[in-house]
Amino acid sequence: MLLASPRVPGPGRREGRVALLLALLAAARVGVFSAAFPFFTNIDEHRHVDVVLKYARGYLPAPGDDAYEANLPLLLGLYGSPEYHFDRARPLNELPQPAWLGSRSDQTRRVEAQRRYLASRRSLEANEAPVYYATAGAWWWLGRELGLQGAWGLYWVRALNALAAFVMVLGSYFLMRGLPGLDSFRRLGVPALLAVFPQDSQYFITRDAFSPLVSGIAFLWVVGLAIRSRSGGLAYVGVGALLAAAVLVKYTNLAVGVVAAACFVFAATQRPDARRLKGEGGRWLLLFGVALTPVVWWWVRNQLLFGDFTGSNLKVERMGWGTRALGDIVGHPLLTLSGVTNFVLDLIPSFWRGQLAWFREDLAWGPADGFYTVTSLVFVLLVAGTTWRKSAQHEAASGALEGAILLERMALLAIVVSVVTLALLSLRFVFHEYSNPSAARPWFDQGRLIAGALVPFALLYVRGLQIAVSPLGATRANWAAWCGLALTCALVLGSEVALTLPVFSSPYNGFHLP
Repeated sequence: MLLASPRVPGPGRREGRVALLLALLAAARVGVFSAAFPFFTNIDEHRHVDVVLKYARGYLPAPGDDAYEANLPLLLGLYGSPEYHFDRARPLNELPQPAWLGSRSDQTRRVEAQRRYLASRRSLEANEAPVYYATAGAWWWLGRELGLQGAWGLYWVRALNALAAFVMVLGSYFLMRGLPGLDSFRRLGVPALLAVFPQDSQYFITRDAFSPLVSGIAFLWVVGLAIRSRSGGLAYVGVGALLAAAVLVKYTNLAVGVVAAACFVFAATQRPDARRLKGEGGRWLLLFGVALTPVVWWWVRNQLLFGDFTGSNLKVERMGWGTRALGDIVGHPLLTLSGVTNFVLDLIPSFWRGQLAWFREDLAWGPADGFYTVTSLVFVLLVAGTTWRKSAQHEAASGALEGAILLERMALLAIVVSVVTLALLSLRFVFHEYSNPSAARPWFDQGRLIAGALVPFALLYVRGLQIAVSPLGATRANWAAWCGLALTCALVLGSEVALTLPVFSSPYNGFHLP
């Protein structure tokens, strides 16, 4: 029975070694692709670099302190590539050579052009959530102390994403192997999918690269606390700190906070001790206290300094967006069937592959996008239908939901809340014709904005694949699931390599530095 939790063999040393290899694969993949993409990508990487430099000098957001850093024009002028925005219709011989191959006067000219460009502009990210920027700023400082300057310093900051991918994959495995009811396919299948997942925000300097790590680990850890009470408070403090970090990396990671609240409700309905302050309930209170304290402090600080608790109003204003009154949302395309359909069909491929472009063309392949969309919808719906189906026999045998089923329900909740968050933000703002989002497609379909849902999504995807082949019988279904996952990983990795081959030959990237 699909809802039942059969006795499954526990993880052994071989499984742990496989998980370590998958984590190393994830780090190597992110590291290689990070070196292949030159600076600065079409997803506003220079703005994120600017805030990293700010935090490296001990910056905290303050009114009027959002001018670009003095050394950013030097980095842009010497190491910036025009390939992201170069019109493919123009002859390639018009593409200028990297500045470091040119004369001193040419380098000076490029740097001064960037200085003039930035002089009248303000950093759009300067007031945003601080955790990634503070971490990357400290990492930049460490690299500088090690002698890594200029482009090598920039690639050093990107290397932090490879470390984050390694910890995410290995940490996901170790947390999952402590949860009841998960077989080897799920314990290793999820890390395998995470190791090759082609979300390209991992390849450049952006706070979106940290969301899968902090949100994913917090998600698995808090579900584990809901399933089994921990006697000490240290685990609850750790989860609370991760929840705070997730929100202060990206506000769209609030979904993991909703999951934490749902996990507490589950624990309170299952164990009387979770309803007592002197017992487990007190430890849950500690968890939420640790999570809320830095978030509330940051929001209050923003309110006092900037007049809004997120600090994002200046960014919205400079991007030319308006805000929509509640009564004006009637008629918004997202409130129509066609609008919702287009929103979902745009969001799923970008959640998988990201939105990097090369010579003004998205690094995308139609058949792969179709595969991502169809399998994602089918597998997630299969899990939703199976998980929420009532089984009298199961309830009578266990008296409560099994840990694996709770994990799936919380994963579904995380996905739903993440998507709804993007939809609500889309309803809030009014976009102009040439912005992104635009007036023609007025919704946030950038999957990297909800990259914090990557681990829950991988859980649902792997479980959905398992359910899809389950009619074949236990033995055949197990082989079919492993084969299906292997083919999926091969398609994902193969298509990404094929799409990115022109990038690897760029004279501006990390493989061609002097």
